[in-house]
Amino acid sequence: MATGWMRRLRQVTGEGGGPAQRAMATLDEAERARDAGDRATARRLGDAAVAELRSLVAAGVHEAEPGLVRGLLSQSEELRELARHAEAVAVAEEAVTLARADPARTQSLAVALATLAGRLLHAGRTADGLEVARESAALGGVRPDAALAQLLTTLAAALAGAGEHEAALAQSERVVGMRRATAAGNDRGSRIRLGQALTEHANRLVAAGRWADAIEFGAEAVAIHRGLAGEPADRLASVLTDYAIMLRRVGREHEAVAAAAEAAAITGLG
Repeated sequence: MATGWMRRLRQVTGEGGGPAQRAMATLDEAERARDAGDRATARRLGDAAVAELRSLVAAGVHEAEPGLVRGLLSQSEELRELARHAEAVAVAEEAVTLARADPARTQSLAVALATLAGRLLHAGRTADGLEVARESAALGGVRPDAALAQLLTTLAAALAGAGEHEAALAQSERVVGMRRATAAGNDRGSRIRLGQALTEHANRLVAAGRWADAIEFGAEAVAIHRGLAGEPADRLASVLTDYAIMLRRVGREHEAVAAAAEAAAITGLG
């Protein structure tokens, strides 16, 4: 007869796939359905997976906790899209509480906090959202992660929209750091994402009135997009146009005119 710990192990990785493994596979199916635009199926599968993972966690299967955090955050996003903001906040709060339970899961907590901050802002709870965003920004030991970087990009935009420009800058600066780390291998996709992060951070700096700093990041974004083979013309032109505006704002008129002219020439309007 299997001992208690062996039974719990089989619940996670049992022969043929235990309940936790099957629930995680269901979450994957839900994400694929969502990507395909089938939201009804995605919601049904996601709800079923969360219910199963909740029961496993309640039974003491701690290995199921990261999957439950992931499922709850997906549910929270669904609720946000339905404008059920109070429920979206409650579900994200549940995910944060679960992620806090294990100090070793810094990455999971970072994702949960960034999600909760965004949900609070969407619910009109700006002060609470700002507090959670600051906690998220203070976390150390977080690995560069594409999903987290995208969350923080969205959070920065939400904070800027709420007039919290310094908090927005803290988040967009984190995104730039993550994108720099992942672009170290110099592959095209990572370089594109770094260029976008630099542009967005420059825009956050502009909103905060830090024009000279914005120019530094804008110039780097221009250099990256110029160096990308096969770069879409409208993307480089857009980056150059933003850069020209920054240059003009600090009185570097000659350089501003040159950047604007290059943008016009790329789009065929020059």
